[in-house]
Amino acid sequence: MALNFKRVTQDDAELLLKWRTSAEITKHMFTDLENPTTEKQRTWIASLENREDYRGYMIQDDGISIGFLCFNEIDKINQRCSTGSYIYEREARVKYGVTMHTYICNYVFHHLKLNKVVNLVLDANEKVVKLQLLHKTRLVGYLKQHIYKNGQFLDLYIFELLKDDWANQKQHFDLAKIATAFNDWGIHD
Repeated sequence: MALNFKRVTQDDAELLLKWRTSAEITKHMFTDLENPTTEKQRTWIASLENREDYRGYMIQDDGISIGFLCFNEIDKINQRCSTGSYIYEREARVKYGVTMHTYICNYVFHHLKLNKVVNLVLDANEKVVKLQLLHKTRLVGYLKQHIYKNGQFLDLYIFELLKDDWANQKQHFDLAKIATAFNDWGIHD
């Protein structure tokens, strides 16, 4: 298994646009892109360069991009952030769906040095809701009719995981292996 994460660059714009506008991916997103173009995607990627509250990564398998991961609402003062991810191909989702959580949590707690990760999941995304519970993230809330999309209101689950809770879980991967999977882990913030 050669899972790795590289920061998003302008070269990723076309592929990200393809994924982000596919029905399989967008049905689980809070928003849809309006009049999507590769140029708008490049502009969005350029806007990330100077943001301290957001990091975007291409998820890769043996150097081939298979999905997208972001850390958003990074709050160094209150030591928390949210995350979001998707893997485009079903086969890759099955292969890495469970594993991703370990990489994400270790990045949040060991590299970003935050205390808490909060994840918001649409109730229609049943597989991710089950994964959150499997990974022992705490269900702390449920917002009724919180997102309006495609002519209907959707409910939203709120999950959280604290650094201490993560430290008490069995770790299936060596931290050094996880650190080398991110192309910016050695870079100081």
